[in-house]
Formats: sequence, structure tokens, C-alpha cells
Amino acid sequence: MYNLIKNEDFEYITFPILSKYDELLHCFTTRKGGVSEGPYESMNLGLGSGDDRSKVRKNYEILAEKLDIDLYSIIKPYQSHTSNIKYVGEKDRKKTFLKPDKLMDVDGLITDKRNVALITIHADCTPIFFYDPTKKVIGMAHAGWRGTVDNIAGKMVKKLLDTMDSKPEDIKVAIGPSLGQSCFEVDKDVADIFLEKDKKFEEFMIKKGIKYHFDLWEINKYLLMSKGIKEENIEVSGLCTKCRNDLFFSHRGQKGKRGLMAGLIMLR
Repeated sequence: MYNLIKNEDFEYITFPILSKYDELLHCFTTRKGGVSEGPYESMNLGLGSGDDRSKVRKNYEILAEKLDIDLYSIIKPYQSHTSNIKYVGEKDRKKTFLKPDKLMDVDGLITDKRNVALITIHADCTPIFFYDPTKKVIGMAHAGWRGTVDNIAGKMVKKLLDTMDSKPEDIKVAIGPSLGQSCFEVDKDVADIFLEKDKKFEEFMIKKGIKYHFDLWEINKYLLMSKGIKEENIEVSGLCTKCRNDLFFSHRGQKGKRGLMAGLIMLR
């Protein structure tokens, strides 16, 4: 489930499970509404994508303006397909999107501070949004297939429970646009990594010839539920970035030459 929001030419996705909270701002950007050109057209938020950095910065300025947030409230890590998670607060606002190396090898962020915008960037990998409305804690995760296998989803829940005193039954989760099962095609070596990690993953796998297709949405949902998240508190957008290359950038769909979208969540 999802909502497609249009603010003039700027378009983004929100999730009904999170939209009912007035104190919460969240979105998953599309490729619409920026100034980049060519394969990066137009709302490219990837500083290391090969695009003109001045255009990417302009896109961040547009993003901040359209969402009515302070540009320098944005905290963005340097992602490297890990399951590493970091708590951030007001002091980390100095570690802006322009200096992601200040948060090296981090693919998950959490905070309980207001006006701290957590961002992870994506071009097929799964964005996972977390909100505990009881403790007023948020989280944002980048779950590529490696991060999924390493259970970043479950580790985010554990981090919220251990460090923020959250209860699993209170946590709401949205799984955003990423590769759907039909488009997440891997060889046996990757399939073996999944199945060696958890035989249960075979229930979320289809074999087509010599290729294996895993349902990353359902695997992440299973991992979340294994940590006590209620099924009714998990919402899956069902949007495949490769199938909807008109709306999203896709690493596989564009053969590596593409921009990046952002998952963003912030307490107001």
C-alpha cells in the first residue's frame, strides 16, 4: 500500500500506516521533480552516482523546500551494504548529506530527536521505515540483498528495543519500493548464501531455469515478525523499482547508470 503525492512536478511516495501521525514526516522520493539530466533525470539524490554534484545538491535543496525542512537537518550515512546501525541526534546534524563519510559503513539510522531527518538512498535496494509512536522513536534502513541476509531489519528492531526501550508490538514498519521477486534474479552462489543463512528463505524463493528469484519484501517481513513485530503493523508498498523505471531509478533496469532515490523520516 502506498500514496503517490504530487507537489507540482515533485512526486513522492508515502505509506498509510505512517501517514496518520501528525508528528511524523516521511517519504520515498521518485525520479520526478529535480534538475538532473540524462540517466539521472531528474530528482537524483546520489552524490557519487556520476551526476554533476551541483545538480545533485540542487535536488537536495528542492527536496528540503518541498518537504519544508531545514536542508542541514538531513543526516545521510555512507552506505556499504552492511547491517551496521547508528543512533544520531542534534550534534550529528553537522554530518550532513554532503559529508556521508562522517558516518562510514552505516546502513541503518535511529533517533528520538525532533527535526533530525534520517535518509538512506536507494536504486533497487529495500528502504525500511520504522516508527514507535509510544516512545517517539524513528528508524531508517537500507536493506540490499546482503543487508537482508544479515538481517538489518531484525537488528533495527533489536536496537530500538535495547537502546530506546521500545516494545515490538508498538513499532510500525513500512517496506518501500525496491526490486520485486520477478526482477530480483540471482545465480546459485547468491541463492546458497540465502539458504545457508536460513532454510526458511526457501519459502520465499522461485527457481526459473538456472536462476533464483527471492521475494525480498516477504523475507524482510518474516525477519521483522521474527522479532515480534505484528503482521498488521507492517505495510509493504508492492512497488518494483525495475518494473516502474518510469517512476523510479533502477540499478538493474538502467544497467548501473542511474540516479538514486531517498527514504526519509523525521519527527517534527
